[in-house]
Amino acid sequence: MVRILHCADVHLERRFSGATMTTEEADRRRGELRAVLERIVDLAFQYRVDALTIAGDLYEHEHATAETGAFLAGLFRRLAPIPVLVAPGNHDPYVPGSLYQRVEWPDNVTIFDDTGWRPVRVSHDVVVWGIGHDGPTMRRDVLRELRLSGSDTAVLLFHGADISRPVRDEASQCPFRSADVTRSGAAFALLGHEHTWRRARTFAYPGSPEPLGFFTEGLHYAMLATVWERSVIAQPVRVSRVTYQTVCIDVTAVLDAAELRRVLEKRVANIDSTAMVRVVLTGLRSPASRPEREALALAMTERLRYVEVVDKTTVAASPTGIGEITTAERPHRFSPAVPSLANASGLLRRFNVRR
Repeated sequence: MVRILHCADVHLERRFSGATMTTEEADRRRGELRAVLERIVDLAFQYRVDALTIAGDLYEHEHATAETGAFLAGLFRRLAPIPVLVAPGNHDPYVPGSLYQRVEWPDNVTIFDDTGWRPVRVSHDVVVWGIGHDGPTMRRDVLRELRLSGSDTAVLLFHGADISRPVRDEASQCPFRSADVTRSGAAFALLGHEHTWRRARTFAYPGSPEPLGFFTEGLHYAMLATVWERSVIAQPVRVSRVTYQTVCIDVTAVLDAAELRRVLEKRVANIDSTAMVRVVLTGLRSPASRPEREALALAMTERLRYVEVVDKTTVAASPTGIGEITTAERPHRFSPAVPSLANASGLLRRFNVRR
């Protein structure tokens, strides 16, 4: 029996530029990405694995520094002599000047530094076949010509997109279909590229070990792959500590700002205080009223680590077609927030608001 701990899409040094957060919060998130990789290395010892595999996007090439490389080399050196096998992806391709090329890696680290399949034996009867990206785009089907034979159990390691699903990106990275894995002669494929856990018959994605934004809400995992008699059992192992959560509130039935705050406080009461929270306001409002997102975010920052407010409300049209809807015509009117909150000087730096 052979055990392989697998992860992908760590995205060290991610800018988090898609989220409206302070520099301090972005630094904290980058630190949490390093911390989860350290926990994965600890798990490798705990499970006494035969290898640690990483299927691409370990870091983001355009933001990685020499210090990033030193961190990774030191972390992987801890695992020696356990092999660490890395297949570069589209965000961390093996290109001139990349960390993969510049860093002096420990002897237990193998970087799949070309676009041809290469084997690494991890036990007397299990071989990991890996291939890496040599640029930010790699559109060819890398499994098309791969045909393996022999008594060894072959496990594939690469960063690619499953295009056998009904909805797919025609410009996918290393596109493949599930049947391609079987035709190649491999028992299973350990993959990267998708950011949430997914297992199919012939392959599995561990997802990013920490969520990278509100587009990857939920728990996140590494993967423990057990190879036994030419079959592979892939199990998720939770490693994430950060949570992202979206809360939607329909303001149509909300009378005023005070009530909206009470509704919001009730909705977030059971959310962990360390969560990253997005509040999405929906429903109808009058033309004269506009939700004060700054005030709402400020009101929540004492309860939650991070809050951003998105206004997706719709302005209700007047039945007469002119002027503002009267109070009688809009019994569920939403009014602006308390001015004293919106104008609280010096406190707005503590929260983040999407505009």
